[in-house]
Amino acid sequence: MPEPRPTRVALLTPGDTLPAWAAAEVQRLVEESDAEIALVVEDTSSRGRGMLETLSRLIELREWGVVAAVRELFGDDPEQLERVPVRNIDGVADAEHVGCEPESVQGWKNAIPDPVVEHIATTDVAVRFGFGFLVGDALTAPTYGVLSYHHGDFREYRGQPAGFWEYVHDRETAGVTLQRINETLDGGEIVVSETVEVGDVTTWDAMRARLFDASTGMLATGVRRLAEESFEPETLDPEELGDIYTLPRGRPVATYLRKRARATLR
Repeated sequence: MPEPRPTRVALLTPGDTLPAWAAAEVQRLVEESDAEIALVVEDTSSRGRGMLETLSRLIELREWGVVAAVRELFGDDPEQLERVPVRNIDGVADAEHVGCEPESVQGWKNAIPDPVVEHIATTDVAVRFGFGFLVGDALTAPTYGVLSYHHGDFREYRGQPAGFWEYVHDRETAGVTLQRINETLDGGEIVVSETVEVGDVTTWDAMRARLFDASTGMLATGVRRLAEESFEPETLDPEELGDIYTLPRGRPVATYLRKRARATLR
């Protein structure tokens, strides 16, 4: 009998780098499964973004723009968010690399152009690390669909920023989910999920670091599960989904700054 062929994986990236936690997940996938990275689709839309556009975005974010600027200035982000060149990840160098600018749909959704979708259709599963809220044929082009991480529990918190609202609300637990996505907001299927104890964290950085660490191994597990004929992912009833949170303004920002100052003084 011929040997089974490797599971062909496509990476959908936000540019030519990935955060360190995501790069580690890709490398672990290659090391711990039969998967091979066959394709990298890079979102090139941010390459020409200039300083004026960046400043405009910070002003648009109001209070959170100030917080983001301060965090960027003082390098507050956890090490799991350090940028790693995609081509430096073991197992990625030999993949086909394709760049494209997504097509805007309804002003806030993104669709990958048809010629690139044809490339994605040659793979078994895609993993979305970039391209924002993805819609269109790319979602069903791979045999097993498109996987995406959500650093939160859909039943409690949806939206962004990851781990922020759990931190501000002094939650004892948080969640990490690997989901097969569709065109509805958080309406996909749960492939892997983890509950994370966070009651002892004192900073948002520590909260995010713990959520990123909890992602370890989820991608390898998820890809293996999708290849099993007997596996059935979990679909949540819309009534089970939690509230949608957006970038904070007003009182939540003040609560965050107060908690951050208290942790610093300790």
